[in-house]
Amino acid sequence: MNGANSYNICPRCGNSNALSSKYCSRCGGQLKVPEEPVVCHKCHTHNSPMSNFCRNCGAELKVGLQTKICPKCGKEVDAHENVCTCGYSFVTYQQTAPQTTPVVGASAAVDVRKKSKKKGKKVYNTKGGRGWAIALLILLLFFAYYIVCPPQLKSLTLRWGKLNDLDGGIAHAGISLYGGNYLYILVTALQGGTFRSIGIANTILIGMVVATVLTMIVQFVIYFVRCFTARRSKHAGWFYFAMFLLTAIIAGLFLLFNSITTSGFMKKIASAFVLPEGYKLGYAIWAIPFYYLFYFLMSLGARAKALKEKK
Repeated sequence: MNGANSYNICPRCGNSNALSSKYCSRCGGQLKVPEEPVVCHKCHTHNSPMSNFCRNCGAELKVGLQTKICPKCGKEVDAHENVCTCGYSFVTYQQTAPQTTPVVGASAAVDVRKKSKKKGKKVYNTKGGRGWAIALLILLLFFAYYIVCPPQLKSLTLRWGKLNDLDGGIAHAGISLYGGNYLYILVTALQGGTFRSIGIANTILIGMVVATVLTMIVQFVIYFVRCFTARRSKHAGWFYFAMFLLTAIIAGLFLLFNSITTSGFMKKIASAFVLPEGYKLGYAIWAIPFYYLFYFLMSLGARAKALKEKK
C-alpha cells in the first residue's frame, strides 16, 4: 500500500495521519477512511490505493511524486505541497478547535449544579438541597420555639415540665421571660408612650430579640422556598458570624455586671447591663448567640461542600 506519500488529514485538528488510520493520533477524533486514489506521476491516471503499478502506463507507484487529497475542497495536491490552492494548510495543526470526543462505554459525568440560562446569575448546587433545606427549617422552628415562645404558650403546645424554671428564660423574676414576653413589653410600651421607662438593659434585650426574630423570619422564607426549588447556597453566612460575636459579647456583659459589684467609671458602664431590681439573668439568653453560631457553621459546611464538588 502506498502509505508513505498519502495522508489521511484530520478535519478537526489538521494532523497528517496514515491512510489506514481510523482515529487521529493527535486529537483522537474519528477519521473518514475513503478509498483515496493514488495518482500516477507520469500519466496522472487514478489508481486504487492498493496498486503498486499504474493500470494505464505500468509505472511503479511507490516512487516519484504522489498526491494527497485536501480535506477542505477535495482537490488533489502534490505530496510535497504544504498549502492547497483553496488556502488549506497541511502543516497547520489548529485548523479548527479540538472538540472533546466522548469515550464509548464511559459514563458521562453528571453536573449536579443547576446552571441558569441568564448570564451573570449565581450558580446553585441542587444535590441534596431539598433535604438540607427541610432539616435546617425544622431546626429553625426549634430555635424560634425555644427563644421566642413564652412559657404560657409552651405549656399549651409542648409541655416542658420544670425546664422553664431551670433555664430561667432570657431573664426571670418569678416567671421566665422569653423573646415573646419582651416583644409584648415593647408593643405595650409603644402603645402607651412609655418606651423610655423600659430601661437601657431591657431595651438592649429587646433589640437582641427583635434582630433575632427578623433574622428567623427571613430564614424561614428562604428555607421554605428551597424546600421546593432544592437550591443550596454555596456562600458562607458571615452575617451569622457577626451576629454571633455581637450577641455573645452582650450576653457576656450581662453575665459579668449582674454578678459583680462595680464602682466609679465601671459603674456607669455596668448600669446599661444591670437588670431591673428583682430580675435575674437566665440561661436561655445564650441560646441566641448559639443560634447564630450554629447557622454560621452550617453555612461553612455548605461552602466547603460546594468547593469540593467544583474541583
